[in-house]
Order: sequence, then structure tokens, then C-alpha cells
Amino acid sequence: MKWTALQVRSLRLEADDVLGIELAPADAAPLPFTWAPGAHVDLRLSNGAVRQYSVMSLPEEGHLYLGVKREPASRGGSRWLHEQLRLGTQIEVSAPRNLFALQPGSGLVTLLAAGIGITPLLPMYRQCLAERRPVRLLYFTRDARQAPFLQRLGTDVQWYGGLRAAQIAEQLAGQFPQWQTDAGLYCCGPAGFMDSVEQAALKTGWPTTALHREHFQAPPPAAIEAHGYSLVLQRSGCEVQVQPGESLIQAASRAGVELEFSCGMGICGACVCRVIEGEPEHRDDCLSEAQRHSGEWIAPCVSGCRSQRLVLDN
Repeated sequence: MKWTALQVRSLRLEADDVLGIELAPADAAPLPFTWAPGAHVDLRLSNGAVRQYSVMSLPEEGHLYLGVKREPASRGGSRWLHEQLRLGTQIEVSAPRNLFALQPGSGLVTLLAAGIGITPLLPMYRQCLAERRPVRLLYFTRDARQAPFLQRLGTDVQWYGGLRAAQIAEQLAGQFPQWQTDAGLYCCGPAGFMDSVEQAALKTGWPTTALHREHFQAPPPAAIEAHGYSLVLQRSGCEVQVQPGESLIQAASRAGVELEFSCGMGICGACVCRVIEGEPEHRDDCLSEAQRHSGEWIAPCVSGCRSQRLVLDN
């Protein structure tokens, strides 16, 4: 993975336990990459951790702006950023990747966010406004103190504070018009919240192809196959037997091939590979349903194989 050193240009407390971080080249040069709303970047921290965060700024602003929630059970990422990051510090950043892109079209865009899940949706909202595309944003938080970036949103945004899970489900029940071509629904937040959004939309007749979700946390680990199978890395010209309980990345490493990966939890998409032959066993939260059903892609950090042989274009 290629890294770019960017300088911390501003730090701002956006809400209780939410830190806003502005990053730009130290020499005021243009950023060496561009992106679209929904993209995220990896940060490589000086404590060795690599973490993924959504990009909230738009490319024309000339900087990256990230929102980082301090997690109580932080594994060293959010805690380090909140406690150790300082103005002027240089930090290594990957090129943006986008697995949650706003789909083209002119139909209504419905955005639903819970808590820090607002971060990938805020730039989508801004882009829709700029393009005069019809857009609705529903934003759920515990209270106003835990509603980052609320002051950046228009008065047309529907904000809900202090609702319990059952109340959120009730509120969602009447929010979805009948689906029309080019309409899209994008949601981000805790898994339970996104499940409620999906259930409400499906009951109103929305097709799964119009529903898009962004995960910030990996689901509970699924069981890895108890059987072994053959992994072929076609461009590398090698074959290795994947042992029961072993990941594809671990098996490839034994064969001398280092597959690129970042989060190791199946949510960032850095490791996604093209499948040439075999039947993937998907356990990720980064591929779309269409990508999974195609059988052409796999996230080797967490996924496996149902067949006896898996051939990757690596």
C-alpha cells in the first residue's frame, strides 16, 4: 500500500468524544489523489496501528477532514488520535478507497445515519445539494451533545435524539415512499440500526439492490472451514493448501505471497481480490450483495471457500 505523509492542520472537538481532524500537505501542495463521497482512507499511526476513517470533505476543498469517535474499547486507534495527535504532526495516509459510493442518477436519495455514522453520509448530502438532486437526511443520536456535525447540516435535516431501539423502528416505519427507479437508500451506524432501516425499506417494497450500507465495526467472527482446500495464486504462479482454520492471507504468506490487507476484519476492502475459479464463502462486510452473488470477488482476510479449489488473480 502506498502512503502519503500529510500534516495535521486543525483539530476540533465536534461533539462529546468526537474529534475532527483536518489533514493537508505540509507544503500547501495539492493532494496527490481525489475521491468521491462515501470514500475512506487508512491512517498509519505512530503506535503501529492502521485504522480506517470516512472522508467528510469534498476534493475541491483541498484537504481531508475526518471525524473520529473515541471508542471506550479502543484497541489503540481512536484513543491514540484523541490523546496523542497534535497540530503540525505528520501522519501517513493511504489513497482513498470507496465501497460506499453514491450511485449516479436523478432519483431521490435517502440518507439515514446513527451517531458517528453521519461521517460518510454528510458529503453525500452536500453533493446532492450541489447537484440539486432530491435528498433526505435522517439523523439519529442519543442527544444533541452526541450529534457531531449537526451545526453543518441544513434546517431540512430530520434529527431525532434520545430514541430507544423500538422507538427508532417505529419512526422508520413511515419514512419510506414507494421505491422508484434511480432512488437509493444509504445508511450507516450500529448494526441493529441498519437492520431496522433495511427491514423498514423492504416492507415498503424497496429492492435490496437500492439499499447500501457502510459498516464501521466487524460482525462477530464466523466459523472458518473445518476442511482444507487448494489456493492457487495465478499471477504469482504458486499453489498452497489452505489448512483448516487458516485464512487465505495466512496461507498465501506461507507460500511467499503477501496479499495486501489493512483492517483484517473484512470491512475496509483493501484486500479484495478477483476470483477466477472456485466458490467463495463470504464473511465480509465490504462487498455488495451483487458482488457476492457474482462469485467474482472475495475478501481473503476473513472469507474462505466452499469448493476444493480456489484460484485468485494474484
